[in-house]
Amino acid sequence: MLSIRDVFVSVIFVLVFVVPGCHFEKRQKTDISASSVFDISVVGEKLVVSCSSVDLAAYQRQPMANPKGGDKFKGSNFIHPLKTPSGFVVTGFQPDDHLHHFGLWWPWKSVAVDGRTVLFWELQAGEGIVEAKGVRDYKTDKGMAYFAAESDYVDRTAPNGPEVVLHEQTAVTVSGIVQLPALGYYLDIGITHRCATSRPVEIVSYRYSGFTIRGTEKWDRDNSTLLTSAGMGWSGSNFSRADWVRVEGDTDNGGKAGFVMMACPENRDRPQRLRTWGQEIDKAIFINFNPVQEKPWLFEPGKDYTQRYRLFVYDGTITAEQAQRLWEDYAAISNKR
Repeated sequence: MLSIRDVFVSVIFVLVFVVPGCHFEKRQKTDISASSVFDISVVGEKLVVSCSSVDLAAYQRQPMANPKGGDKFKGSNFIHPLKTPSGFVVTGFQPDDHLHHFGLWWPWKSVAVDGRTVLFWELQAGEGIVEAKGVRDYKTDKGMAYFAAESDYVDRTAPNGPEVVLHEQTAVTVSGIVQLPALGYYLDIGITHRCATSRPVEIVSYRYSGFTIRGTEKWDRDNSTLLTSAGMGWSGSNFSRADWVRVEGDTDNGGKAGFVMMACPENRDRPQRLRTWGQEIDKAIFINFNPVQEKPWLFEPGKDYTQRYRLFVYDGTITAEQAQRLWEDYAAISNKR
């Protein structure tokens, strides 16, 4: 007999990840190369997505065995490295200033259960941790690769010992390489939460929480640019609202690379507020789409709560108009679900 959790996993896999039109239709009026040859392989602790012999994205499918900073930082359920088609790494990982930053990752800052607030972001506090439980399925098909993963939010300080308070299902798709608006590819991610017990869970309001990227250590505000859909740059983007954020910077060979982070128009509190860094932390790159910056979010038992995002990761540069078109194409796909 199937357990409730197995039913939940199956339903989310279909809704977020398999239903035609959810994520995959023609984009930017360019070809998505059906000739792109994808491979997915398990390499130690990671699930690695490759295309034409270039490792594009690596998902941490289990807690790290030997993280910098010791056992408190045994993070998982994140993507790093994330690379452009040429192999340039756009994510930063466990920088000395924030050892709990893991490339592209999406934990809630804090959750409240039974009047207790548990911190899940700063792992060094030893309160909560998001633990990947493994990859349930992964496939390659017609110029794309996709996988579904499962994680738990574990309250390590619960009165009766460690307790799972939230289940998470994560569905990730990586498309074939396109030539326009730049040499790049799309990464789609759907993140669905459900209460793990019969008790409600509140996602606590805070200035940063949820879907986030820490940019490569090779970029700072002196050799990179940021632009939001509202026309904001580094100085005006923090706490502003946006549908997309474009970041571009210098590469090792004298060229340029970048990514556009896009939030689905169906997400909560759209356009979502941003947390970006200004002059602090040596001008490092930190971009967060935050649906709970202004108010908390109550998760009720038996219900699913989903947020979706897309990245376009590329070599070269794109214009603001091209970034807007990327988001409009994404929004059109979302509206057809």
